[in-house]
Amino acid sequence: MSSPKRAISKGVDNIRKIKEEFSKYFILLLFVVAIFLVFLVIKPFIIAILTSIIISYIFYPLYKWINKKTKRKNLSAIIVTFLIIILIITPIVFIANSLTKEVMTVYTNSKQRIAEGNIIDAESGSNNLLLKLNSFLVNIADKPQIGSSLDNITNTITSTLSNFIFTIPKRILGFFVMIFLIFFMLRDGELMVKKTKYFIPLKKHHQNKIIKRFGNVTRAVVYGHFITALIQGMVGVLGLYIFGVKSPLVWGITMMIACMIPFVGAPIVWFPLGILKLIEGLTTSTISITIRGIGLLVYGFFIVSSIDNLIKPKIIGDKAKIHPTIILLGVLGGLSIFGVIGIVVGPLILSLFLTFAEIYKTDII
Repeated sequence: MSSPKRAISKGVDNIRKIKEEFSKYFILLLFVVAIFLVFLVIKPFIIAILTSIIISYIFYPLYKWINKKTKRKNLSAIIVTFLIIILIITPIVFIANSLTKEVMTVYTNSKQRIAEGNIIDAESGSNNLLLKLNSFLVNIADKPQIGSSLDNITNTITSTLSNFIFTIPKRILGFFVMIFLIFFMLRDGELMVKKTKYFIPLKKHHQNKIIKRFGNVTRAVVYGHFITALIQGMVGVLGLYIFGVKSPLVWGITMMIACMIPFVGAPIVWFPLGILKLIEGLTTSTISITIRGIGLLVYGFFIVSSIDNLIKPKIIGDKAKIHPTIILLGVLGGLSIFGVIGIVVGPLILSLFLTFAEIYKTDII
């Protein structure tokens, strides 16, 4: 009797083990499906989520300092969040307003001169060369091809603006999600980090290594962009002063702010100012102003813009202890995939990959 009972007991144990194994795999399958569904839900807000993580990490020390003074987490998080909103919106409005005024002034004056047939300030008493140049430019401006090209440019600009306007609700929603997440990440940051570490299936020292690398790269990229923008702004002020641009300090500060915005950079300041100076010199027949305009364009291209390509990867690479090539590839690849926040996310992904490779090499191989 004992033998059949043992067999039955053994069979029950085997069935139980099979059920436990099946349960594990079934739970794992459900977990993978849940991760996939979560990804689909948050996919439209991936950029906003990544941006909120980076920004909240950067401003977390400020939050801690304010929280020591106020002793109120919600109030401290609100203060820092409003400061972030101001820091994001103010530069964009300032740059857009300043450049729009300058461009509209030149556009209006140029349009009036073309209508009057006096593109260059060449009157009857002017020398023959200026009169011929003015006549040549007027003939070009009156050609149908030029008018058609200008119409195409205008239509392209209008279409781009229309598309941008249609995406404004989506952008506002993304911005709202980002600000909302920043508030809670500032307030509950330490708790979130602890929970994240709990779910990372790695040894504690490896978890600390990953978090430390995340912090080092993030600080290095932000520090590198700020220092590079500061240098470009200072060099830009010198160039604007040399080539006779009015209010060089104001435009230098604008250039520094523009350098912190990916896809914008210093050219959005020195290039229009150089073109405006060049047009001013040609329309007033002033050789010295024309030379200044050309000089500013050359200075901006070879001096100001080269700083971004030469100094930034070096500064970030030294501070993050990563080769400048990795930083450059990370920034360029990150920008193409993630947009603005890619300047941080790109190098961060590559550096974390190298960290995981080191862990794999030391613990697994």
